[in-house]
Amino acid sequence: MSAEETICEGEKPQSAPEPCVEENSKQSFRKKVWEYLEKNKLVNFPRPAFGRIPNFKGADKAAARLLELEEFKNAKSVEVNPDKPLEASRTLVIENDKTLYVPIPKLQEGLLKKIAFCEADKPKNVKQTVTRWGIETLGKSVDFEDGLHIDLFVLGSVAVSKDGRRIGKGKGYADLEYAILKEMKAVDDDTTIVTTVHDSQVFDSLPSDIFKKYDVPLDYILTPTQIIKVEKKLPRPDGIYWDILSQRRINLMPVLQKIKEIHQSEGKDTTLKEEDTDVESEEKPRKYPKSRPKPNLAERNGITNSSEKPRKRRFFRRTRSAKITNENEDPGNKENNVTPPMKKKPRPFRRNPRRQQVDFSLVVSNIDKNVRVRHLKDALIDHGIKPNNITWRGYKGFCYLHYAKPVKKEADKIVEEKPFAVDNVIEILQTLKLNPESPNNLSVKVMEPITRIETTDVTAV
Repeated sequence: MSAEETICEGEKPQSAPEPCVEENSKQSFRKKVWEYLEKNKLVNFPRPAFGRIPNFKGADKAAARLLELEEFKNAKSVEVNPDKPLEASRTLVIENDKTLYVPIPKLQEGLLKKIAFCEADKPKNVKQTVTRWGIETLGKSVDFEDGLHIDLFVLGSVAVSKDGRRIGKGKGYADLEYAILKEMKAVDDDTTIVTTVHDSQVFDSLPSDIFKKYDVPLDYILTPTQIIKVEKKLPRPDGIYWDILSQRRINLMPVLQKIKEIHQSEGKDTTLKEEDTDVESEEKPRKYPKSRPKPNLAERNGITNSSEKPRKRRFFRRTRSAKITNENEDPGNKENNVTPPMKKKPRPFRRNPRRQQVDFSLVVSNIDKNVRVRHLKDALIDHGIKPNNITWRGYKGFCYLHYAKPVKKEADKIVEEKPFAVDNVIEILQTLKLNPESPNNLSVKVMEPITRIETTDVTAV
């Protein structure tokens, strides 16, 4: 069954937007896919999927199919878009000793970030390296003048067809990135273009009249269950088409301004479109409607032209209404028919199940300000010294690790396991490198014992 048959017109998630969408347009297919994925809970964080390249469930399985492609095995340099569902693809590139290129979001501060490691310098936590933070911190900027060649291009998609058509999220960045790389001669007709999607994002066919000359076609479609190879290749963009770009977009992207100056010096036509109809110029729909201006007190009281100042309104707290105890008695007799308001019963005390007995606590300092708590958690889990709770003060350069006696349940019984050795934990922490570029090691000290810790000041691990 095709995805077009699977996705029903009437299915709408709870938070689906209601724009006026033209039938058989790119936006209509995007809406079908987003609604279907949300309705069937096929997307992970970030949600909702609307307006994004959806982070579909099974993205890691789809990325793993890159290892089955001969083009990937032979590639030396691979570009992967910075979308969340492509994190697994970026991880595979680093793990297989290839050079990774990642476009800078919106191309406003440059073109690409390059990440490459020798076998000896490869970080232990590659997943952290390919996140947005890792790319910004460890990646080296690549400019238009830098010579490079990309062997394989991995794109994110919202909807695709088996004949190689691709629909993105509607901002045009992926198509523009390819056009810029074409002008740099970094990509050519031999560059393999791949996308990873969920099976429900694949259509048997899409209307050819909704695609333009700047749309980038595909060579392979990877899903969690299959590899779809496009047998008949579609024509690719020749480069940048200036007649579809606005001056505003040129001003936002310095790399476009450089290319335009080069084309002008070569005598090429760089006339831009007069009307700015780029998708970024459209205002985002308001989350809340504008409140109407409230009339002043004089208008509410019907006073238009009067020197007399209106009296201020006084507000009284309304007391709880009394209840009539006996319906048969005269309701006019208030003394017999009303009862005093009932007092609220105090809520019973509930012991916080997340309060735990602390065995020992450590102060970890000398933490780089760019490090996030998730990076520390991943490193602790990888080294087998996961604490019970973390009090994070990373913006001040330190944190607290609280270790309790580990327990496990066996046959409805709680059995205490062997506790962590303080010296072993300190020794491992002192060798951790949360930021590979920072030359400083972590400083670890033992805190004074704490009987109990509350989860209000602590981030549970």
